[in-house]
Amino acid sequence: MGVARCLALGLLLAGCVPATGPATDPATAAATVSQGYTLIGQKDYAKAKTTLQSAQPFRTGDRRALMGLAVASDMTGDFRTADRAYKELLLRETDRAMLFNNMAYSYMLRGDYARASAYLAEARRHDAANVTIANNAAMLERVAPLQ
Repeated sequence: MGVARCLALGLLLAGCVPATGPATDPATAAATVSQGYTLIGQKDYAKAKTTLQSAQPFRTGDRRALMGLAVASDMTGDFRTADRAYKELLLRETDRAMLFNNMAYSYMLRGDYARASAYLAEARRHDAANVTIANNAAMLERVAPLQ
């Protein structure tokens, strides 16, 4: 057992570190992520972002929390956090079509239509029949007709 793990185990046993919480209790973490998605549905993106961050998705690797955090971050203009979440998602098995679609939308929000177009093309490659991807492609054509 490594030194860091032994130290962490010792702190846990000594009562210095809580045994459960949003990041360690699966039921609590799932409820937190669900609440974040509810807030996204209500268009309360700032609160959704805070809620999803409390699930510690960068530490846990929770794909659903990472995707929600990316979306909420995009919608609040925090593209740095969105990019970090998308980068993590690219490293994990996830729905590639929707990941690339969401990345395309992120770049549309930034006005980077060339990147948005490239990500939409990749999204279409993964799911050519997806209506959401088609709608975002149509929106991109309207906002960047010369691209």
